[in-house]
This record gives sequence, C-alpha cells and structure tokens, in this order.
Amino acid sequence: MKKYFSFILILGTLFGCDSILSPDPQGLITVDKLFSTESGIVTAVNGAYEPLQGIYKGELLRITELGSDDGWIWRKEVEPDIFIIDQTYGGIQGIWADHYTGITRTNTILNRIEKFEDFTSETLKKSLTGQARFLRAFYYFNLVRLFGGVPLIMDEVVSRQDAEKPRASIQQVYDQIMVDLNEAIQLLPNDNTTKNGNQAGMANAKSAQALLVLVNLELEKWDKVISGSSELIKSGALQSNYAGNFNGSQENGNHTFFEVQYGGVAGATTSGISNTYSPPDYGGLAAILPTDDDLQGKGGSLSSGNGFMQLFEAGDRRKTVLVQNYGLTNFIDPTKPKGSLYFVNKYYNTVDPRGLSTWNYPLIRFSEILLARAEALNEAGYVADGEAFELLNRIRMNAGLPRLTAGELPNQAKLREAIRKERRIELAFEAKRYFDLNRWGLLEASVQKQMDFLNLTFPKSKIIVHPITKKSYYLNPIPSIEFTNNAKLGVQNPGY
Repeated sequence: MKKYFSFILILGTLFGCDSILSPDPQGLITVDKLFSTESGIVTAVNGAYEPLQGIYKGELLRITELGSDDGWIWRKEVEPDIFIIDQTYGGIQGIWADHYTGITRTNTILNRIEKFEDFTSETLKKSLTGQARFLRAFYYFNLVRLFGGVPLIMDEVVSRQDAEKPRASIQQVYDQIMVDLNEAIQLLPNDNTTKNGNQAGMANAKSAQALLVLVNLELEKWDKVISGSSELIKSGALQSNYAGNFNGSQENGNHTFFEVQYGGVAGATTSGISNTYSPPDYGGLAAILPTDDDLQGKGGSLSSGNGFMQLFEAGDRRKTVLVQNYGLTNFIDPTKPKGSLYFVNKYYNTVDPRGLSTWNYPLIRFSEILLARAEALNEAGYVADGEAFELLNRIRMNAGLPRLTAGELPNQAKLREAIRKERRIELAFEAKRYFDLNRWGLLEASVQKQMDFLNLTFPKSKIIVHPITKKSYYLNPIPSIEFTNNAKLGVQNPGY
C-alpha cells in the first residue's frame, strides 16, 4: 500500500491540529470537500493508516523494548526507563496523541461515509468502512494495553466538547474493540485486489480476524483464540528465510497479516528504526541493545542483564538475523575482546539512505498466530504431542531447530515455558515482549532481575489487578497535559 504516501500531506493539513482536544473548526470546509467525492474518501481512509508510521518508528518501541527483559539502554538516561517515566514525559504524550489522531480520522470517515451516496460499488464502500473500523480497533487495542481505560471517542470531533470524554473502563474499551473487529470482518474482502477496493497492504478480513485472535489472547479467551485462528493458519505460511520478514524483500505476503507501510524518500514516510538500533560506529544510536548476562549487569539506565543473548540454541538460524556484533569494540566493557557486544541487527538497512529506511514494519505475522493458537490450546488443556506441539515445532523447524516432544515437555507448565520462549525469540524487537510479560502478570518479576543490579525496586504502586484476567498489570501514566485539555478525564492511574 505504498500508494497512500501521496495522500499524507493532504490529510495532515485536513486533520492536523495541535491536539485532538483543540481541533481547528476552520479545517471543516476542506474536510467537506474531501468527502464530497469517492476518490476523496479513499484518500481519507489512506490517511487513517498514516499515524502508524510515526508510532512504530518512535517512542512506542523505546517504551516497550526497554520496558521488557529483552532490551536495555547504555546511556545514563531516566525517561526511556519505563518504570521511572512520569506523567510529564513527552514520549508518553506523543504515543497518546498519535493514537488519537488515528482514532479521530477513522471517526470522521465512519461519520461521513454513510452520507455519501455516489460510490461506484457497494464492495468499495464496505471495504473502506471495514478498514476504518479495523484501524480504530487497532489504535484502541494499543491504548488500553498501555494506559488501561481511556476515553472512548466514537464520533467525529468538530468541537472541543466532542473530544472531552471521561475515561471508559477497560472492559468498555475491549467491548468496543470487539464490536469494531467483528464488523470489520464482515465488511472487508478476504484479499487485497483493486477489484474489491483494496490495495496491497491495506487491512482485509484476515487482518481483522488476526487482530481479534490477539485481542482474545490478551483477555485469555482461549476458546475464541482457538476458533478464530482455525481458518487463518490454513491461509498463511512461514517465511522460510527469517530475514525476509523484515528486509523489504517479501512485503505484504502470506507470512504477514498486517504491516506498517513505509516508502518514498521523505522522512515522514520512511522509518529511522535501522539508525535507532545500529551501532555508533556505523552512525547509529544503539538506543536499544539486546540484554546479555555476559556483561554482568554493566550498563546504563537499567542493567544489561536478563539474558536475551543466552536464549539461543545451537543452530538457530534466527540469531544472526536478530543480533550481530559486527566485530566492533565493546564500548560497555573495553576489557572484553572485540565482537563481545551485540546489537539488534533485525532492521539494519544499508540499501536506503541512513535514517530513511523504506522497509515495512510487521505488526501481525503468521508465526504469531501459530504461537497464539499453541498457547491457547495448551492453556485449554495439555495434550502430550498434540496440536500445540505441532504448532510450536513448525516455528522451531523453520528456524533450523529440532522438534520437541512430550518426553522433553511432559506437562502443561513445561510446554507453556517452551511456547513463551519461542515467542520471545521469534517476535523479538517487534514491540511484543513487554505486552506479553504484562498480560502474563510477569512484568514485575522479570524486570526486577534487571533492577536488582542497580538496587532499584519495581514500582508496585503502578500495578493494578486486571479486571478481566485478574493478573497483575502495569499501567503507564496518562499524560498530564490531557487532564488540562479534558476536564472530564477523571483520575490518573495509580502510582503517579
């Protein structure tokens, strides 16, 4: 869907404002014109994808990767450490604003599309409506996992009052996500062709089904994960070359259900993620490094310990794609030899200009649905050498690893541990691990191992009992500026 980049500057003008809580009514005349033609509505829907580009090349990665046991930062910083962030931190504000930008765009589309009567086909109208519903669900899914209950803004924002809503409950947010996704599944085509109104890269019915599987996984609705993934696992395939998931060579294929589309030459439409992860010797920031127990806790904001580098089995073909030492000097511990410090290699791009990578970023991969189904099957009831084993082993064999059997994993707990380990490696540095640890109720225990090196204590006051899963659940702060913008917002999350 690289084509939508030609529309972004238009939508930035039409929909842009300093805050969704202070919309510019003058823009409504231009929006009226945009929604007066079918091509204008297509432009608007394309623009609703655009916030994803900023979200997945910016602060969300720092929050999730540094907030997990996979990543750490070597500089002496406080803000990127998720557990010291406060409600005034600008990165949190950026995440909040980007997601609500996407939400308000989808709301405008859903409001205006029903009033337009000149579509060339009903199929196109359904596709555009379904895409907007899918995107709104996606944005709210991120928000509810990061902040808990958030304002449910469901209508077009034409005045300040339209955006001033109280925080909904976590349950209410998930209820709306379910409504949007189930509707999107009915509206969207199963594949992307111009005949049915979808370009490559746009959300289709399979995208919505896959996201619904992940929502149900988050809520531990095992039966719905199992039923929802049945057809999906027949429609996709694993990428035989693991690097092909990330290096721009196999984009929008059947190994993914949804990707952030990057392209063009402008900074706004490209990703700087390669520069974020690559070493300073190559002009990068090395802003997130893989945790490595061999560094013995030496590090920066949080320690380098908690063992991502120690996860790999011999023969795992993913390792050299995921991490590389590049033969460089170990600037963390100069007493160690060259090549003893590892960097995230997964997105390293030497093809495009530095900091302007055009490679897509995968959001829902086929392998994640396989692992979600395996997890749900095991949680629903352990079966020795059953389907959960087969799904796990599909991932392992694709990575060059041997099959695991009930002899090695004789009970539910052992299989659970193996599935979780496989998720950690397979989906590493894809903004997944933090959310996994949190939904399992393991975030505190896992990150405390890092904090022990610095004699810090995980802030228990920032944890709630998740009202649906009853697990311990960490919440980020609502940005303080939002309480100024929205008098109806309510109370801050605990611990801030």
